[in-house]
Amino acid sequence: MNIYLFWILFLALWAIVPIMIIKGKADKLPEIKTASQVKTKKKGWFN
Repeated sequence: MNIYLFWILFLALWAIVPIMIIKGKADKLPEIKTASQVKTKKKGWFN
């Protein structure tokens, strides 16, 4: 019985970890910038 439990947990771990990695990468992709960061107009020769 312990062998069956071990294999169930082992395979579940190998199934969950890649999903967590993929979800973590997908969460970082859409970077939403807040409205508080307003671009200031540069005063220079060519602007």
